[in-house]
Amino acid sequence: MCRYVSERTGSSLSRQQVARLDEAIAQRQGALSAVAYLEHLKSVRGAAELAELMSVISVHKTDLFRDEVQLEAVRTKVLPALLNESPTLKVWSAGCATGEEVATLLILLQEAGASPASTVLGTDIAAGALNTAQQLTFAPEAMKRVPAAIRQRHFREEAGRFALNRELAGRASWVRHNLMDHPYPLPPRGGGFDLIVCRNVLIYFTELAWERVVLALVERLRPGGVLVLGAAEPLLGKSEQLEALRYANAFFYRRRTGHEPPAPAPSAPRPSAPAWRPSPSAPIPPPPRSAPTAAAAELSAVEPDPRTEGERLFELVLEWSAAGQPDDQTEAGLRKALYLTPDLAPARYLLGMLAEQRGANADASSEYRRALAMLKDGKARQTPFFLNSERLKRACQQALLRLGYR
Repeated sequence: MCRYVSERTGSSLSRQQVARLDEAIAQRQGALSAVAYLEHLKSVRGAAELAELMSVISVHKTDLFRDEVQLEAVRTKVLPALLNESPTLKVWSAGCATGEEVATLLILLQEAGASPASTVLGTDIAAGALNTAQQLTFAPEAMKRVPAAIRQRHFREEAGRFALNRELAGRASWVRHNLMDHPYPLPPRGGGFDLIVCRNVLIYFTELAWERVVLALVERLRPGGVLVLGAAEPLLGKSEQLEALRYANAFFYRRRTGHEPPAPAPSAPRPSAPAWRPSPSAPIPPPPRSAPTAAAAELSAVEPDPRTEGERLFELVLEWSAAGQPDDQTEAGLRKALYLTPDLAPARYLLGMLAEQRGANADASSEYRRALAMLKDGKARQTPFFLNSERLKRACQQALLRLGYR
């Protein structure tokens, strides 16, 4: 039964998730045999009970405005470009948990000057989480990253909680959806989504489920629409339909319009040159910065620290990988980034991901452990567009659990 639930969620279950799932099954199975209970879960009558079991292994803890650096790039780069094409945007938060991301996106759209006809769809696999999300009210601890001016402008206090104002809340719609199920949702008025946000969901998926979900998400994007994945979920494989959008502090993916040929992948560094460095004749310029408005100042992120050569190479490796660079060249580039900047824990983490994808679990666990040790000792350098140290630490721990290690 655990295997069936894993298949239905696309998740690679950790030992802790299996233990929680076994306990939940034991409470619900009653006098039914294992075979009979499994058949019940596969039936129409058992759909609600299967959804409850799925929610046992889901993670619903989140905050508004989480991963601020990534959101800053959405606010300053992605939304202005989309709004130049249309003032009315259709956005999907896939895996919206208890609604914090939906509220965040509604606020970002409003602050960016999007039309009031813009919408945000929130979907999640767990009915209980989705019921909570639809209220769009939040405990004080979920609001800790919300700037005071934004809180005052868009929320009202009710019985010790913060409720998103009714005008913005009315622009949200909700559907219970399992990312392993087809067809995928469409925007309320049809067509494709301008922006799909699916963050920190795929990190729990198996490789096959990951590929299926990304393909299905891309099919729901309009040409020119943008896909936002979590900072720990870069696409380490070629996609004919997507092109990478690399900014100074974030990576996103845009669906090709069909009017331009796919951009060729830049040449990767050769594996035989361990001391390779980016050419000084082609420096990576910092992005232009305009004078901030009052609203921008309220939402602006902290300036990232100057990048080392290893960090610059790490950014390039991810860009090349998204453009179709083979995994072995991606691995070589990551190792060179570590040669230049040995305390680059995100590169160590992605080496583990690559090893896990090819089935080398012992090598993967070794890389995850090395990254985790670096993080626990406080010796890890954090890249500005990747997970912060605490979230990367949890990602490494989750990966080790997924592989059966504690």
